[in-house]
Amino acid sequence: MVEIWAHRGCSYRYPENTLSAFGEACRYEITGIELDIQLSRDRELVVIHDEKVDRTTDGSGCVKDMMLRELKRLRIRPNEQVSKIYETIPTMREALALLAPVCRRDGLLINIELKNSVVRYEGMEQLILELVAEYGLEPYIVYSSFNPDSIRLLQELKPDARVGILADSVSKCLAFARQVPVEAIHPYIKAEDMALLTQEESADILGQGTRVRAWNVRTWEPFFPEEREIEIQDPGRLKEAGITDIFTNTPESYVPLKKAPAKRIILEKGRSIQEETGYMQDAGEECRASGRFCHVFPWDILRADEETEYRIFRYSTEIKGELIHTYCYEPEQNWASYVREPEVWRTEDYTFDAECYARITARQKLHIETVGEGNNIAWNPCVFLESSHEPTVKWENYFQAETLLTVEKVWELMGENDLAFAVITDTHYVNNGTWERSAYNLWQVATRLPLSGVIHLGDLTDGILPLAQTRESVERVMEGMERTGKPVWLCCGNHDSNYFRGNPEKMTEQEMSAYYLGREKPYYFADYPAQRLRVLYLHSFDYREQVRYGFPQEELDWVRETMENLADGWRVLVCAHVPPLPQIHYWSDQIRNGEALLQILEEYHRQGKKVLAYVHGHNHGEQIYRERLFPIVSLGCNKMEDFKREKPEGSWTYDRQQGTVTEDLWDVMVVHTDCAGIDFVRFGAGEDRHVDCG
Repeated sequence: MVEIWAHRGCSYRYPENTLSAFGEACRYEITGIELDIQLSRDRELVVIHDEKVDRTTDGSGCVKDMMLRELKRLRIRPNEQVSKIYETIPTMREALALLAPVCRRDGLLINIELKNSVVRYEGMEQLILELVAEYGLEPYIVYSSFNPDSIRLLQELKPDARVGILADSVSKCLAFARQVPVEAIHPYIKAEDMALLTQEESADILGQGTRVRAWNVRTWEPFFPEEREIEIQDPGRLKEAGITDIFTNTPESYVPLKKAPAKRIILEKGRSIQEETGYMQDAGEECRASGRFCHVFPWDILRADEETEYRIFRYSTEIKGELIHTYCYEPEQNWASYVREPEVWRTEDYTFDAECYARITARQKLHIETVGEGNNIAWNPCVFLESSHEPTVKWENYFQAETLLTVEKVWELMGENDLAFAVITDTHYVNNGTWERSAYNLWQVATRLPLSGVIHLGDLTDGILPLAQTRESVERVMEGMERTGKPVWLCCGNHDSNYFRGNPEKMTEQEMSAYYLGREKPYYFADYPAQRLRVLYLHSFDYREQVRYGFPQEELDWVRETMENLADGWRVLVCAHVPPLPQIHYWSDQIRNGEALLQILEEYHRQGKKVLAYVHGHNHGEQIYRERLFPIVSLGCNKMEDFKREKPEGSWTYDRQQGTVTEDLWDVMVVHTDCAGIDFVRFGAGEDRHVDCG
């Protein structure tokens, strides 16, 4: 069978070379996606086919003459049937961030065409090789170009790279393949010399295993928003003609939607679920239960093996108001509401008729008939969930409007040399919570702005669950941020040590550093030389200390050394989870070494190494404290929570409500490196703030 590649994504129904076109293509049983890269004036790899932006955007001019921030301000015409909101030219980093999980999960290949035959783009080959290596995607990448010199250079730089030569005739492809071994040739399918493919001489040149990927497979290959009639090729005839793969704008015409593999439900031995509450509990060795919640949809099916019978415990998607409006950490990090039902043990397949969350308990069928005879000793129950539903986020109109408003505000505020970061704090991931919607909003904003990174100020989860489940929650939060393709900077919060409510599976400072940060220490910095800015990320909690909130002496010594070694004229921004002073911290009357930390920062501030601000989370409230030489800024929590009590004097909390834009809360922080201050542009609940750093 001929292999199918999505040419610039699903580019008949979606704007070509956009993240929406790539995302749609990933829903189908394709072999790979083809896309095109060029270089901006500031040497950012961007995904666009033409050397000019005129055809696909509302702008004009050459890609090579425009900075990334200029390219990001251009709008690609929207697909009105899918969304009225515009897209922007993706960076290659954004495209890889989107596609990398699909590559690893499904084996998806990416054909990266280097558009360097009109504009040479010196150094493009090295840049793309380095970026692919950064994502660890080398096994999934094919490089191609109309420029033979570029193909040669790619092979010199990376001899094991998979490369294909592009040409408008088979003879040109063969001539190059005769000189330089390639993984594939990519000829124009309607070339007059297409018959050469079936000749014996061509087979000798190509050798066994060389792919023939043909492009422009239709009489007319229309791109969105064209509506001309399309022509479906006969894959069998293409195969007979010597073609192994085709690049097509309509891959959905050739292959079906993917079917999700059946998911085996993890059942914990010696555990069951309480009938009255729906909570997990310890039980006898013969019991099995799933601690994790399965999100199920209509027509999803549960199946068990022949020796197993199972019972379903159901939880609705309703969120109880007390979880939002009071200081309340749900014991199992679950915001779905338990629905008590009659006890029914099942052996046959069960089909769900409504969206809900489910847990399963299982027992051995023979155990009922032969109690005490030990028939369940070697029993290994298998219960599977089969789903045809692909998890998606419904992007509500109010979030779409907030996205455009946020983006426009940031563009109005950003100067040419300013930096912008998305800043999030206190996600406290829970089942049936709002993080997935927050992550989608973050991604949509990030693709429209030249963000320098995503900063998370800590408390990714509640830190209540067994460590294995906590790590699964952490991965969901991190994946949501990493999807933006921007660097992610994290301060570890107190809940991130997994200590909350006497949890026995805690993480030490060293374990947190290795797991969350991939570093030896939980404090570090990032520099921005063009703006002469250093951002410090501090650690502010240790459950083993008598005064848990605060900073170890070792960290203070590091801060002093870091400030001492900082070049004159540089500025500093400090990020942490916990505030440095007890008067702006409700939960304790001491902050270990907090005053000493501020004195170090203020000492160097007076010397001209200006501290712009100290930005933190943890309080689940908003505050700008101005009683020191620089402002101390508290940001509200991302978790949909608005309890008003347990707050330091001078802080405030915004109301949150389901079904409105206030479900979400985070900021785009614009750092004005000319000392004009910092702007916090609020997404969701709350208001924008300008912080004077003078």
